[in-house]
Amino acid sequence: MLANTLLAVAALTSAAQAHFGVDYPPMRVDSFEDPYNQYLRPCAGANTTNNRTEWPLDGGSVVLELHHPTDYIFVNLGLGSDVTTFNISLTPNFFNNTGNGTLCLPKFPIPAGVQIQDGTNASIQVVTVNHAGNALYNCADIVFRTSATILSGDACMNTTSGPLFAVQDQTELLKSTGNNTAGDKPSSAVHGSSVHILTASLTVILAMVVASGLL
Repeated sequence: MLANTLLAVAALTSAAQAHFGVDYPPMRVDSFEDPYNQYLRPCAGANTTNNRTEWPLDGGSVVLELHHPTDYIFVNLGLGSDVTTFNISLTPNFFNNTGNGTLCLPKFPIPAGVQIQDGTNASIQVVTVNHAGNALYNCADIVFRTSATILSGDACMNTTSGPLFAVQDQTELLKSTGNNTAGDKPSSAVHGSSVHILTASLTVILAMVVASGLL
Protein backbone atom coordinates (compact mmCIF):
# COMPACT_ATOMS: atom_id res chain seq x y z
CA MET A 1 0.00 0.00 0.00
CA LEU A 2 2.79 2.43 0.94
CA ALA A 3 4.64 1.62 -2.27
CA ASN A 4 1.54 2.33 -4.35
CA THR A 5 0.99 5.63 -2.53
CA LEU A 6 4.60 6.71 -3.12
CA LEU A 7 4.33 5.82 -6.81
CA ALA A 8 1.13 7.88 -7.13
CA VAL A 9 2.76 10.88 -5.43
CA ALA A 10 5.81 10.56 -7.69
CA ALA A 11 3.60 10.42 -10.78
CA LEU A 12 1.70 13.54 -9.73
CA THR A 13 4.94 15.40 -8.97
CA SER A 14 6.38 14.42 -12.35
CA ALA A 15 3.22 15.57 -14.16
CA ALA A 16 3.29 18.95 -12.40
CA GLN A 17 6.95 19.47 -13.26
CA ALA A 18 6.18 18.71 -16.92
CA HIS A 19 3.66 21.55 -17.06
CA PHE A 20 3.97 25.32 -16.83
CA GLY A 21 2.12 28.19 -15.20
CA VAL A 22 1.19 31.72 -16.22
CA ASP A 23 1.69 33.86 -13.12
CA TYR A 24 0.85 37.15 -14.85
CA PRO A 25 -1.69 37.85 -16.13
CA PRO A 26 -3.06 35.09 -13.86
CA MET A 27 -4.12 32.07 -15.90
CA ARG A 28 -7.89 31.62 -16.02
CA VAL A 29 -7.88 28.41 -13.94
CA ASP A 30 -5.43 26.21 -12.07
CA SER A 31 -4.72 24.00 -15.07
CA PHE A 32 -2.55 21.69 -12.95
CA GLU A 33 -5.73 20.31 -11.42
CA ASP A 34 -8.47 18.05 -12.85
CA PRO A 35 -10.55 18.32 -14.97
CA TYR A 36 -8.13 20.59 -16.84
CA ASN A 37 -5.35 19.28 -19.05
CA GLN A 38 -2.57 21.47 -20.47
CA TYR A 39 -2.25 19.16 -23.47
CA LEU A 40 -5.69 20.34 -24.65
CA ARG A 41 -5.78 23.29 -27.04
CA PRO A 42 -6.55 26.11 -27.03
CA CYS A 43 -6.76 26.69 -23.25
CA ALA A 44 -6.25 23.42 -21.37
CA GLY A 45 -9.99 22.77 -21.43
CA ALA A 46 -10.78 25.95 -19.47
CA ASN A 47 -13.57 28.31 -20.51
CA THR A 48 -13.30 32.11 -20.47
CA THR A 49 -13.61 33.70 -17.03
CA ASN A 50 -14.59 37.16 -15.79
CA ASN A 51 -11.35 37.50 -13.80
CA ARG A 52 -9.66 39.92 -16.17
CA THR A 53 -6.30 41.57 -15.61
CA GLU A 54 -5.81 45.12 -16.87
CA TRP A 55 -3.25 45.38 -19.67
CA PRO A 56 -1.80 48.48 -21.41
CA LEU A 57 -3.27 49.36 -24.81
CA ASP A 58 0.12 49.01 -26.56
CA GLY A 59 1.03 45.70 -24.91
CA GLY A 60 1.85 44.32 -21.49
CA SER A 61 3.87 41.91 -19.40
CA VAL A 62 3.76 38.13 -19.13
CA VAL A 63 5.34 36.11 -16.31
CA LEU A 64 5.76 32.35 -16.75
CA GLU A 65 6.72 29.56 -14.36
CA LEU A 66 8.65 27.05 -16.47
CA HIS A 67 9.49 23.48 -15.48
CA HIS A 68 11.42 22.20 -18.50
CA PRO A 69 15.17 22.52 -19.11
CA THR A 70 14.30 24.05 -22.49
CA ASP A 71 11.10 25.48 -23.96
CA TYR A 72 9.94 27.08 -27.19
CA ILE A 73 7.42 29.77 -26.28
CA PHE A 74 4.58 31.18 -28.37
CA VAL A 75 2.27 33.96 -27.13
CA ASN A 76 -0.97 34.72 -29.01
CA LEU A 77 -3.83 37.15 -28.56
CA GLY A 78 -7.54 36.93 -29.32
CA LEU A 79 -9.90 39.89 -29.10
CA GLY A 80 -13.37 39.61 -27.60
CA SER A 81 -15.17 38.47 -24.47
CA ASP A 82 -15.32 34.77 -25.38
CA VAL A 83 -12.27 34.01 -27.50
CA THR A 84 -11.95 30.72 -29.36
CA THR A 85 -9.41 31.78 -32.00
CA PHE A 86 -6.05 33.31 -31.05
CA ASN A 87 -5.17 34.79 -34.41
CA ILE A 88 -2.82 37.61 -33.37
CA SER A 89 0.75 36.50 -32.74
CA LEU A 90 2.69 38.46 -30.14
CA THR A 91 5.79 36.36 -30.88
CA PRO A 92 6.41 36.52 -34.65
CA ASN A 93 9.89 35.33 -33.67
CA PHE A 94 9.02 32.71 -31.07
CA PHE A 95 11.27 32.31 -28.03
CA ASN A 96 13.70 29.58 -27.03
CA ASN A 97 14.25 29.57 -23.26
CA THR A 98 16.90 27.59 -21.39
CA GLY A 99 16.49 26.64 -17.76
CA ASN A 100 13.43 26.21 -15.55
CA GLY A 101 12.19 28.87 -13.15
CA THR A 102 10.45 32.23 -13.44
CA LEU A 103 10.59 34.08 -16.76
CA CYS A 104 9.31 37.67 -16.95
CA LEU A 105 8.84 39.25 -20.35
CA PRO A 106 8.19 42.92 -19.55
CA LYS A 107 6.33 43.92 -22.70
CA PHE A 108 4.71 42.23 -25.69
CA PRO A 109 3.97 45.02 -28.19
CA ILE A 110 0.62 44.87 -29.95
CA PRO A 111 1.24 44.40 -33.71
CA ALA A 112 0.74 47.40 -35.97
CA GLY A 113 -2.75 47.60 -37.44
CA VAL A 114 -4.50 45.91 -34.49
CA GLN A 115 -7.06 48.37 -33.15
CA ILE A 116 -7.27 48.40 -29.35
CA GLN A 117 -9.49 50.71 -27.30
CA ASP A 118 -9.87 51.28 -23.59
CA GLY A 119 -12.19 48.57 -22.25
CA THR A 120 -11.50 46.03 -25.01
CA ASN A 121 -11.74 42.47 -23.68
CA ALA A 122 -9.23 39.90 -24.88
CA SER A 123 -7.50 36.66 -23.97
CA ILE A 124 -3.86 35.65 -24.11
CA GLN A 125 -2.78 32.16 -25.08
CA VAL A 126 0.66 30.88 -24.09
CA VAL A 127 1.97 27.74 -25.78
CA THR A 128 5.18 26.01 -24.72
CA VAL A 129 6.81 23.24 -26.73
CA ASN A 130 9.53 21.07 -25.22
CA HIS A 131 12.50 19.51 -27.01
CA ALA A 132 10.40 16.43 -27.85
CA GLY A 133 7.74 18.52 -29.61
CA ASN A 134 5.07 18.19 -26.92
CA ALA A 135 2.86 21.31 -26.74
CA LEU A 136 1.20 22.66 -23.59
CA TYR A 137 -1.46 25.39 -23.43
CA ASN A 138 -2.62 28.00 -20.94
CA CYS A 139 -4.76 31.11 -21.27
CA ALA A 140 -5.29 34.32 -19.33
CA ASP A 141 -8.16 36.78 -19.72
CA ILE A 142 -7.43 40.52 -19.86
CA VAL A 143 -9.05 43.89 -20.44
CA PHE A 144 -7.11 46.70 -22.11
CA ARG A 145 -6.94 49.88 -20.05
CA THR A 146 -5.35 53.26 -20.74
CA SER A 147 -4.28 53.42 -17.09
CA ALA A 148 -2.58 49.99 -17.03
CA THR A 149 1.22 49.72 -16.87
CA ILE A 150 3.81 47.03 -17.51
CA LEU A 151 5.55 45.19 -14.69
CA SER A 152 8.91 46.46 -13.50
CA GLY A 153 11.41 46.06 -10.68
CA ASP A 154 10.80 43.21 -8.26
CA ALA A 155 7.54 42.37 -10.02
CA CYS A 156 9.49 41.36 -13.15
CA MET A 157 12.35 39.11 -12.06
CA ASN A 158 13.94 36.17 -13.90
CA THR A 159 15.33 33.03 -12.29
CA THR A 160 15.84 30.89 -15.41
CA SER A 161 19.48 29.89 -15.83
CA GLY A 162 20.09 30.64 -19.52
CA PRO A 163 19.51 33.46 -21.99
CA LEU A 164 16.25 33.87 -23.89
CA PHE A 165 16.49 33.64 -27.68
CA ALA A 166 14.06 34.86 -30.32
CA VAL A 167 14.13 32.30 -33.13
CA GLN A 168 14.31 33.96 -36.53
CA ASP A 169 13.90 32.35 -39.94
CA GLN A 170 17.12 32.63 -41.95
CA THR A 171 16.19 30.33 -44.84
CA GLU A 172 16.71 32.94 -47.57
CA LEU A 173 19.97 34.12 -46.03
CA LEU A 174 21.26 30.56 -45.86
CA LYS A 175 20.33 30.01 -49.52
CA SER A 176 22.12 33.18 -50.61
CA THR A 177 25.30 32.16 -48.79
CA GLY A 178 25.18 28.55 -49.98
CA ASN A 179 24.94 27.30 -46.40
CA ASN A 180 22.21 24.70 -45.86
CA THR A 181 22.48 24.46 -42.09
CA ALA A 182 21.53 26.98 -39.45
CA GLY A 183 24.08 27.89 -36.83
CA ASP A 184 23.25 27.79 -33.14
CA LYS A 185 25.15 30.96 -32.38
CA PRO A 186 23.03 34.06 -31.73
CA SER A 187 23.65 36.64 -34.44
CA SER A 188 22.59 39.74 -32.54
CA ALA A 189 21.04 40.98 -29.35
CA VAL A 190 17.87 42.98 -28.99
CA HIS A 191 19.02 46.05 -27.06
CA GLY A 192 17.39 46.81 -23.75
CA SER A 193 16.54 43.20 -22.92
CA SER A 194 18.02 39.75 -22.50
CA VAL A 195 16.46 38.53 -25.75
CA HIS A 196 18.83 37.41 -28.50
CA ILE A 197 18.24 36.30 -32.09
CA LEU A 198 18.72 32.59 -32.78
CA THR A 199 18.73 31.63 -36.44
CA ALA A 200 16.80 28.60 -37.63
CA SER A 201 15.75 27.10 -40.94
CA LEU A 202 12.16 27.32 -42.17
CA THR A 203 11.84 23.55 -41.75
CA VAL A 204 12.68 23.76 -38.06
CA ILE A 205 10.31 26.67 -37.52
CA LEU A 206 7.41 24.95 -39.26
CA ALA A 207 8.01 21.80 -37.21
CA MET A 208 7.77 23.78 -33.98
CA VAL A 209 4.71 25.75 -35.10
CA VAL A 210 2.86 22.57 -36.10
CA ALA A 211 3.79 20.96 -32.79
CA SER A 212 2.43 23.98 -30.92
CA GLY A 213 -0.94 23.61 -32.61
CA LEU A 214 -0.80 26.98 -34.33
CA LEU A 215 -1.35 25.43 -37.78
